[in-house]
Amino acid sequence: MPHPLQPLIIASRQMLELMEIIESTNWSPAPVLITGETGTGKELIARVVHAFSTRHDREFLAFNCAAVSREMIESQLFGHQRGSFTSALNDFKGIIRAAEGGTLLLDEIGELHLDLQPKLLRFLQEGEVQPIGSVKSVKTDVRIIAATNRDLEEEVKARRFRADLFERLHVIRLHIPPLRQRREEIPLLIEHFLECFIQETGKKSLKLSDEANELLINYDWPRNVRELRNEVFRLVVLAKNDETLGVERLSQSIRSSEESAYSSDNSKIDLVNKIVIDARLSYAAAREELEREMITRTLNRWEGNISQAAAALGMDRTGLTKAIKRLGIRG
Repeated sequence: MPHPLQPLIIASRQMLELMEIIESTNWSPAPVLITGETGTGKELIARVVHAFSTRHDREFLAFNCAAVSREMIESQLFGHQRGSFTSALNDFKGIIRAAEGGTLLLDEIGELHLDLQPKLLRFLQEGEVQPIGSVKSVKTDVRIIAATNRDLEEEVKARRFRADLFERLHVIRLHIPPLRQRREEIPLLIEHFLECFIQETGKKSLKLSDEANELLINYDWPRNVRELRNEVFRLVVLAKNDETLGVERLSQSIRSSEESAYSSDNSKIDLVNKIVIDARLSYAAAREELEREMITRTLNRWEGNISQAAAALGMDRTGLTKAIKRLGIRG
């Protein structure tokens, strides 16, 4: 289950579409490639993929390809036999075999050394790993999820990443849009983090002023959910009991951001009009409710003008008309 301080907020069309892909492929053992900027929650999505899969009751392990030295990463991934190198005092099966029957997340896959990529490709093709120092391969059943903030297509063109490995990894592709492109979720995340950190620190009667809340919601969050989480944590830690946290409490980068203070009408989120989806709804019902709300509000904004509403929603007039009829939206 996701950590309570790392919620999966689903209140945007993009995230609903992402969940639809996860749900429709939950039976498949095929590799998954998760892409997105730093801090968007790629590991959280990987855990959701595992939780929805037929392997949900087995091991989920995560390995950061950028956090281990070149000298150690092959051993950490594929294992080694005792005596295969100076510090190999015992047999070690490696993290791939440790995830037997379950799911392994290979985070920062774009950082994997080029000379190790053929060995990972062999595992994906044959389901076998060969520990360092062994002449035998070992059959292993593990589903691989890879995650990266790099553009792997560009890495392939630059010959820093193997094209055949890329093709094997992105059978199922999940792209997480940055937080600035799914602003509907920002007020919900603020509310969640604030509640969690107040409970964690024991602070009492804390709340954000409307002005501070508005700046947080309309800030672009270049480091995404991770940055938002850290900002709310800092606010709570430094706050006094019974304090209303004003604009002066926010980080300088947020207070001085021209984009957050004067964001355009197209990107600014109205606190009163945010869309909240009941978590108890089924996926299909939640998607339909979000679609109904988005279309209804856009029609109201454009005073019922179908052509202008369709353009704002990125739809054509015929598609919007059909959606209005299907969802039972009344003018």
